[in-house]
Amino acid sequence: MKRLATAFLIGFAAIGTANAAEDEAVALAQAFCGLAALDQGMGRMYLLSSGLTEKVTAALVAGGQGETAFRAGVPWASGDAAANICTAGAVATEGGVTLVDVIYGQGDAGWTDQLVLVAGEGGALVVDDIRYGKPGEAATLGEAASALLTD
Repeated sequence: MKRLATAFLIGFAAIGTANAAEDEAVALAQAFCGLAALDQGMGRMYLLSSGLTEKVTAALVAGGQGETAFRAGVPWASGDAAANICTAGAVATEGGVTLVDVIYGQGDAGWTDQLVLVAGEGGALVVDDIRYGKPGEAATLGEAASALLTD
């Protein structure tokens, strides 16, 4: 009986931990959406991992005067239209990272990108990359920054 109770408590604790991680991922995606209007989306830089911040900053600096290497700005989303809907979606784990969908909408158009989250300094989740469009078909923010630096 004691073993059964211990197994139940361990299972219950794991569920609580999973829910806390999912809640943190959703909160980060909501912050990502909320920062869209701040400084033309550049407020989102505060949510990035140090590695992704370095890539994006280097690509921005490489653009020179007036125009950045990202041209119209950092491609925070795969859609070209300014979305009037941005919300957190499903959360999943894959190979040691947490993935959270960001669902965008503008009029009749809608699309979903994925934030790739990892534990940053202090253990809090940070955005380590953004997957654009359909999984396996699209580029990422990190790839876009790296490509611009090698052109």
